[in-house]
Amino acid sequence: MSSSSDSHALHGRRFPVLDKGYVILLEHLGSDARVVDAARVSTGTKTGVDAERDRNLIFFLMENKHGTPFEHVVFQFAIKCPLFVARQWMRHRIASYNERSARYRVFEEEFYVPRPADIPPIFDEADLKEYEALLKHEHDVYQRLVQKAQPFKEHRQRAREVFRALLGTAYYTEFYWTVNFRSLMNFMELRTGAGAQWEIRQYADAIAGIAKQTAPLCYEAYERYVLKKPAAGDLERGLRQ
Repeated sequence: MSSSSDSHALHGRRFPVLDKGYVILLEHLGSDARVVDAARVSTGTKTGVDAERDRNLIFFLMENKHGTPFEHVVFQFAIKCPLFVARQWMRHRIASYNERSARYRVFEEEFYVPRPADIPPIFDEADLKEYEALLKHEHDVYQRLVQKAQPFKEHRQRAREVFRALLGTAYYTEFYWTVNFRSLMNFMELRTGAGAQWEIRQYADAIAGIAKQTAPLCYEAYERYVLKKPAAGDLERGLRQ
C-alpha cells in the first residue's frame, strides 16, 4: 500500500496545463487502505496483514463494480482552465464546484492561446495573431465599460453582470473541485479518451497522474477493469503460475 506521507507531498503542488492553466491538489482524504477498510467493515477483517490479499480485494471490487468503497477516497483540487474547458468539466455532476464569478470580480486579460502545433496546419501565425487581437479587443471594451460604472456604487455590480458577456470562452476561469474516486474514474475514463477535446485531455491526464500516486492500487485496478489495460504485474504473476 502507498504511504500517506508520499501522497501528502503532492498537496499544494502546481501542475501546469496549457499556456496559463494549472491543476493543484489542495488535499485528499483516504487511500488504498481506506477502500479496503470500508469494504471490510461489515466483517471486521483486518487490513494490512496480507498485502496481496488487500490488492486482490481492490481488484475484486473494481471488477465486480462494487463502487461504494471507492467513494471514501476524496480529492479537493484547485483548477485554472479556459471557460470552454470548465463547461465540459462541469457536465460531471457528482462532485462539488465553486467557481470564480464575473458578477463579483473583474476578469483580467488572460485567455488561452493554442500553440501552432496544437491546431490544424492550415492555420498559421497570422491567424493566431488575429485570434489574440480580437480577444484583446473584447477585453478592452469590457474593461472600459466596467470602469465607466466605478464612480457609481449602485451600478458597479450590474455593469459587471451585463458586460461579462463580452468575454469569450477562451478566457481563463478558476474553480474548486471536490470529488470522490468513484466519480473521478468516470471523469478520467471519458476525458482522457480519444473522443475528448484535446485541451480537457491535458487536464484529465494531469489529474490521472495525481490519482495514480495517491491510490496506486485503486488506479491499477481502474486501468485493468475500466480502461481494459493489463495491470502492472499481471504478466509476472502469469509467468509464475
